[in-house]
Amino acid sequence: MITLQKSLTNLTQVLRLHERHQNAPDFEKLGAIDIYYLEAIYQLKEPTIGMISKLLDQSTPNTNYHIKKLMKLGLIEKRLDEVDRRVTHLMVTDKYHQMMDSDNEFWQRLENKLEDEVAPKDLAIFKRVLRQTIEIVTDESLDEF
Repeated sequence: MITLQKSLTNLTQVLRLHERHQNAPDFEKLGAIDIYYLEAIYQLKEPTIGMISKLLDQSTPNTNYHIKKLMKLGLIEKRLDEVDRRVTHLMVTDKYHQMMDSDNEFWQRLENKLEDEVAPKDLAIFKRVLRQTIEIVTDESLDEF
């Protein structure tokens, strides 16, 4: 019997493999840990360097190395906190969004196939469960800080 954990892991791995085969040249320059940094920064919506270090269980110097690499590629940027100027937030750039959106044809084909092969009621439930899963995982991640 396949567990929910195994199903979600399989889905994540298949999607990551698909992303690796995109034709974005900057994407090819990224290692696995760089992808984790990008995903974490995107999902946490303007986290601090400390939050990312803790989440990915990386040292601050190692985190700074990857942040500099991602900034050099133009995929993330830093912004000082408006209230506490000692705090720096990270955010993905438009270039990151364009790189991720560059594969719209794949996503449209997948959506069309799901709409063709999955009953509308089941698809609506699937979308709702995915949305709730994202919210729960995001809340759990933020609770760790």
